[in-house]
Order: sequence, then C-alpha cells, then structure tokens
Amino acid sequence: MKKTLSIIFCAVSFIYTLWYMHFGIPYKNSGALSKIGIEHKGLFVIWGALTFLALAYSIIIAYKRYLKTKLYIPLLAVSGIGLALFLIFEFDYDIMPDYYLHCAGSLAFSVVMGTTMFLLFLLCYKKGLIFKVFTFMSASMLLIDLVMLLIFKENALIEALPIFAGYIMLSIVNLRRDRIEIKQ
Repeated sequence: MKKTLSIIFCAVSFIYTLWYMHFGIPYKNSGALSKIGIEHKGLFVIWGALTFLALAYSIIIAYKRYLKTKLYIPLLAVSGIGLALFLIFEFDYDIMPDYYLHCAGSLAFSVVMGTTMFLLFLLCYKKGLIFKVFTFMSASMLLIDLVMLLIFKENALIEALPIFAGYIMLSIVNLRRDRIEIKQ
C-alpha cells in the first residue's frame, strides 16, 4: 500500500507540474516556476507542497526499505525548510531580502533533495545494477543542471527536469521487486 501511495503521489505531482508549467514558456527565463508563482501564488504553493510530499514520501519509503540509516530525516528537514522559504518569500527584485530568501530556499530545497536521492542510490550501490545506474544518473543530473543553470539562467525546464527524474527513479526503485534467494 505504501509503495502504491508513493507512485500515486509521484504521478499526480508529475501531471500537476506539467500543467503548472503551461502558464509560462518552459524554455525561457520568464517561464521559471517562481516567475509563474508571482501571478499564480496559490497554484505555486500547491505545486511546492505536492512536489515535496511526493519526493519526501518516496524517499522515506526507499530509505526504510533498503537502508538501516535515518540520514534522510535531517536532510528532508533542511529541504523542507528551504521549500518553505522558497514558497513564502516573493521572487521580487524590488524587495531584496525576500528575493534572497526565496533564492536561498530554492537552492536549499533542490540541492538537499537531490543530494538525499543521490545518497540513497550511492549507499545502495552494491545492491543491484539499477542503483549503480541511478547513482551515475543522479550525479550527472545534478552536475548538468548546475551547469545549465549557470549558462542559461533559470527556466522551467532546467528546474523541472531533475524533479521529473526524481519522480521516475524513485518510482522505479520503490516498485522494484526484491530477489529471493533459494537456499539448498
């Protein structure tokens, strides 16, 4: 039941994110999720809450299933605080304290959430090929996203692609069946 709920959260959040992105031009700076949130504050808060719930719940399920560590708890707390700053404070250049807190929250949310997923895959590296592939994919995604952000600035595609990858990778890991060894 928990795995199914995780997949439902990810699917709903995936679809909502795609729908939310239609308010802007995804490949332009004006289509950044935060900039859409200036005009659609309520929808922006719903997007943030859905995204955090889907990713955090899926991460908790995966960590409990595959690892004995509770490392995810402080990481998700920091990510949640970052998301709260991201959602509460305006993305407004005219109000510099709000703008800086918004950007710091966005960075904390995305980097810590991405790191939490990367650590899950890294710590499970020897447990199967899928974890090896996802370790490299998540590390590559974090680096490529950073470079693209520095080159092209923010836009909805650069912001959303790591989130979409997280939904997909966590769903695959949580749906994965464990191998059963037959002892003779």
